[in-house]
Amino acid sequence: MGRLKVVVDRTLCEGIGVCVPEAPKYLVLDKRHKAVILEPNKDKDKLFEEVADKKRQEVVLELTVDEEEDIFRAAEVCPVKAIFIYDAETGEQLYP
Repeated sequence: MGRLKVVVDRTLCEGIGVCVPEAPKYLVLDKRHKAVILEPNKDKDKLFEEVADKKRQEVVLELTVDEEEDIFRAAEVCPVKAIFIYDAETGEQLYP
């Protein structure tokens, strides 16, 4: 399992939603059609409230190799490049 910091820039996100099918375990659209990173053990409705007024959502995720691939695919298909991925240990930007 790897640790990645996944960031959604909610000011860039246009709510197109093509990211969601690539990583449905970790990405959803909220009522404003902005991408939200689902956090393990956190209630989705409470999470939506927490991120509603934020410009960025940052979450460190413990991922399997397959889940990492899903997250990278989701970031790659985002037409406005609103999803950023970093190595959680070093801070190195891995995508875009």
